[in-house]
Parts: sequence; C-alpha cells; structure tokens
Amino acid sequence: MDLFDSHAHLDMKAYRPGQVAGMLARSWEGGLVGIMAIAGATRVGEYEETLEIAGTDARIFAAAGIHPHTGSGATPDALDKLRFALDHNRVLALGEIGLDYHYNHSPPADQRRAFIRQLRMAHQVQLPVVIHTREADGDTAAILRDEGADALGGVIHCFSSGPEFAEKVLDLGFFISFSGIVTFPKAEAVQAVARTAPDDRILAETDTPFLSPLPHRGKENEPARVRHVVEKLAELRGVVPEDLAQTILENTRRCFRIPVILD
Repeated sequence: MDLFDSHAHLDMKAYRPGQVAGMLARSWEGGLVGIMAIAGATRVGEYEETLEIAGTDARIFAAAGIHPHTGSGATPDALDKLRFALDHNRVLALGEIGLDYHYNHSPPADQRRAFIRQLRMAHQVQLPVVIHTREADGDTAAILRDEGADALGGVIHCFSSGPEFAEKVLDLGFFISFSGIVTFPKAEAVQAVARTAPDDRILAETDTPFLSPLPHRGKENEPARVRHVVEKLAELRGVVPEDLAQTILENTRRCFRIPVILD
C-alpha cells in the first residue's frame, strides 16, 4: 500500500537520539510515501526542528501553528514568528489550531482568540488549516463558519466526535482524518463516521507519538503504524485496503495541495 501519515509530531523533546531517523526509516520501508509533520504544537514559536527534518526528505511536509493548549501564548511576537514560519517552502498548512475544552491548558477565551487570529492569518497566506478540537464541537464549528473557513479548506485531525459534528465540517468542505482511535473497540461514534464519510473526504494519521492503534495501543506511536488505521477503515467500509489507501493518498494531496507527485 502507498500510505500517507497526515499528522505526526517529529519534534518531541522526549525522543531519544536517533529515534526520529529510525521512525522515518521504518516508515519508508513500510510503504509510506509521505508524512505531514506538525511544527510548534508543544512549544510556542519553536518550528525550526520540524522544518529542518522536513528539509531532509522530499516526502516530509510541514504545518505550523499555535496549538490550543498554548493559546495563551499567542502574543503578537508569537504570531509574527508563525507568520515567518509559514513562508518556509515545506509548509503547506497552518496548524494545528483550534479548541480543547477537555484539558483547558489555556483558558477557553484565550483559545478562541488564538484560533480566530490564526484563521485570519490563514486567509492572508491562503493556506489550508489543520484543526484540533476536543469537547468543543459547537464553538469549533461556529468559528469555522463565521471566519469563512470553507474558503480555506483543511482537515479535522484525529477525529473524535460523532455524525452531527462530521456533517457540519463536511458541509464546510473539510476533510476528516482518522487516527488510532478508530481501532479502539469503544470508539463507536468515531467508527460510525468512518463507515459513512464520503470516500473523497477521509484521511489517515497516527498523531505520533500519541494514540497508537491496535495492536500497539498503549505504546509510543510512529508513522509506520498508519497502516493499521487504513486497514481498520477498510474493514469498517467493506473495501480493499490497498484501494482505500490509494483513495486516501489522493485525498491527502488535494487537502494539502501537494505540488508534486509522490511515488
């Protein structure tokens, strides 16, 4: 299968020396043809490491943004640093951005403010957006609608909601990305969306190093395990995994407007 991991964190401080190189080697050996690496999700304004990794291999692309967990840090200076990072030639999206009312590491008002500012920046630079949302479906959908996100396009990463939210974001033209959560037996709402989402609007991801899919649940995740996500999606949809992998690859190219043909 030709596989694409649409969301992975390759800049975590907890990684051991050489760990990222090993993950990437296993990814290419395992059939991956591309990875979208997310920059700045854990540390405000620190994009360099991810961008350096992306610069080492034409199969690695990047997105940069201020995560809702650190929304309180979306100062004018931090937004200026983000704007500069978006000019990097490997950056194809702004994200991950959005709302997370589960942890509330930043107050909800600060999250909403950072989210809106970054959506407006995405309009300025004409990039699609990578959206993180947890226990914030109503506000996320409303802000996306009010800020004209249908003109931007993008993806709801690590989809963890149900059919009602899926319908709202699909109506806005967004893609839905499934992670290892879809392999968990109790993720019935996510699996319901995975069965019925349009063929041309689904992506697959690992959210490395988080949310490792079955049979590796509880272990540190890595991009090569996106294969298990695709296989579960194929099982739920009653299709051949190889065919679905090709569909997801084409969807990923369209979502991020990837300007090259991946082999």
